[in-house]
Amino acid sequence: MKRLRFVWIDDKTEKAEPYRAVIETGLGSTQASIELIEVKSDALDVLSNWTTENKKHPPDLFVIDHVFNPTLPFGLTGASVAHLLRSEFPQVPMVCVTAMFDRANSFNEEDISEYTALFLYQHLENHIEDLYAIAKDFRKLHPKDAQLREHIIACLKAPNRDKDDLLRLLPEEFAGEKKHATTGHRVARWIFNVLLRRAGFVYDRLHAATLLGLTEAGFKKVETQFKNARYKGVFATDGDPRWWASAIRKRVYDLAGESAPDLPQYAGRALKGITANDYSICYVSKKADPPPDAVVAADVSGNAKRRVVCRQYSERHPGDPGITPGFETRLILKKTRK
Repeated sequence: MKRLRFVWIDDKTEKAEPYRAVIETGLGSTQASIELIEVKSDALDVLSNWTTENKKHPPDLFVIDHVFNPTLPFGLTGASVAHLLRSEFPQVPMVCVTAMFDRANSFNEEDISEYTALFLYQHLENHIEDLYAIAKDFRKLHPKDAQLREHIIACLKAPNRDKDDLLRLLPEEFAGEKKHATTGHRVARWIFNVLLRRAGFVYDRLHAATLLGLTEAGFKKVETQFKNARYKGVFATDGDPRWWASAIRKRVYDLAGESAPDLPQYAGRALKGITANDYSICYVSKKADPPPDAVVAADVSGNAKRRVVCRQYSERHPGDPGITPGFETRLILKKTRK
């Protein structure tokens, strides 16, 4: 049985204890052990000695709290610890755990760039599979012979129809053969937080169901027929799966046949086993026809519920980063006056 090694760095290691059992229980044939390092006033010496002792036997993942005791030397934070460790362990991924809900104001871009992912303590139990996926897949992002951009595409296992578009749209910092020590971390962060979290090339279950004109429960009835559309690249998980949008579109027309309606929402509703009870319903109009074709946030809060609506009831989310080729605009429920 493969056993991974997670090193958890915190100024109060008791914060890790509530999560130890669920993390170490593992996933199927893979388990992990947690090693705790407590950051105190002698933090720099402790980290230096630990690095020397473990240089030849690096862990599989660093889990680092972001906010340390303000009396620590040099105002030490999780990000600064991550920066120090990254130079010594460039092929070990790092994730941040934090109790801060408002990430936008709590982290600057330099802080964020140190980590593959940020997880809230309050929701960490929902991300155990993500921890394992990051720990297992991070090293795959380091090419041995292939050029970096081509290697990234190979790691994503993208459909042929998407490969050229992805190559053109990968961030410019991933260009060329020369790789900085931070490159692997930045690639991992882009895949985990942009490609797999922002609708465009890949869809989560709600977006996939909406594309087919179905509720999530309706999509689950035909989900096995779209198994070849599943995203199976790095950081893929069974608990929070993704599907290649282009592969869903191709597959639904293959299944529905030549007489299938032009819109994928109607083609999805024509699949065998689907009934009117499986049709998605617009949150605003309360109607199934025309089928909703947009997934929106109900409000601007960070934990807003998502709704499916006809696109005319949506507008651009104020937090949307702007036009990004290959990715869809983030939407919010349009405010209407009565």
